[in-house]
Amino acid sequence: MNNIPLYERLRPKDLNEVLGNEKLKKILKSWINMNKIKSFVIYGPPGSGKTTVISAFLNELDNRKYDIYKISGALEGAKTLKNIISNTENPLFKKQTVLFVDEIHRLNKAEQDVLLLHVEKGDLILVGSTTENPSFSVNPALLSRILTFEITPLSEKEIEELLRRLKNMYKEIKFSDDLSINLKSFFNYDVRRIINTIEALIDMGIKDITPHSFKEILTSFGYSKEDKYDAISAFIKSIRGSDPDAAIFYLSYMLENGEDPLYIARRLIILSSEDVGLADPMAINIAVSAFLATKEIGYPECVYPLSEATLYLSAAPKSNSTKAYFEAKKYINMKFDIPMKLRNPVTKWMKNKGYGKGYKYPHDFNGFVKETYLPEILKEFQFYIPKNIGFEGKIKQRLKKLWNGVKEY
Repeated sequence: MNNIPLYERLRPKDLNEVLGNEKLKKILKSWINMNKIKSFVIYGPPGSGKTTVISAFLNELDNRKYDIYKISGALEGAKTLKNIISNTENPLFKKQTVLFVDEIHRLNKAEQDVLLLHVEKGDLILVGSTTENPSFSVNPALLSRILTFEITPLSEKEIEELLRRLKNMYKEIKFSDDLSINLKSFFNYDVRRIINTIEALIDMGIKDITPHSFKEILTSFGYSKEDKYDAISAFIKSIRGSDPDAAIFYLSYMLENGEDPLYIARRLIILSSEDVGLADPMAINIAVSAFLATKEIGYPECVYPLSEATLYLSAAPKSNSTKAYFEAKKYINMKFDIPMKLRNPVTKWMKNKGYGKGYKYPHDFNGFVKETYLPEILKEFQFYIPKNIGFEGKIKQRLKKLWNGVKEY
């Protein structure tokens, strides 16, 4: 029996063998051909092929020109990074250093800052993979210096090609013709789970692999940790729907299946502003406190602050009025002039030009002046529509009183 997992045995040796993601492969191949490798990170759900693409890419790099290192963000930290980076600073090492960090989101801020310094200097090419959106999991300063690519799931046609490769490997096994169609409903084309499940069926002595075979084994084994995206979606929607029972159930489901508590805590922070917002301004404080507590005490004790935040946000009044940002964003590319009275006259020349002229300091007028602050072309626009719920209801009444006759609240 071969002890190497089937998933590893099937892993492509180069980019030509990689299924799907044609645009990404084209970009990576062009870098190899031009010998101009850039720092980048690939993100996507577990089992979608991030490591497969990166490994194939690294295999094609000329080891006479590049020193390639691979580490896990979950298992290795500052000491390993410093050892690798010390090579980039040694004049005896003439090769360019390429560092692949799997699960880069597991590195803390200090560790990411170490990488930033050397990526910025150009003596380190950073390649990363993450299951989380890099906007939330990678330091903004580092993110601004690397490219990001989202992995795309395999199509039905590409899954058929995967099955064809398996048929060539296991000629004694029969794969039903309708298997590729059904695999989407079972796994949403999560390649690793498809391959691992097929391997489990073969190890069980099953010679005829059909959709029914998958149903039986999935019923026996239950859900995998890799169902995280469905679980987090149900979790968020339950809180948004003010159902504390469903929310606490999905929280327990995720944590007991090994989900990263900080991933959940970060999502709670986003939800506190996106779905509760000004209806309860304390919500974001509760969520941030839960995140900090989780980071400080770790699992399993973190279930208490996470449960508290989950229940609080579930029971809180809801408002999504922070979407005002996206309403305003629609107009930022219009040609407009910032009103002269709002400009800061930091020099005598600016003051002579009229900067700040006519500005009324609200604190000199009992805290409020009915003034036009938007550019002239946008002065009739209203982006923020407060909801009459929770604390935001009080905000609405105050704004209505202040702007009576000017804005509608």
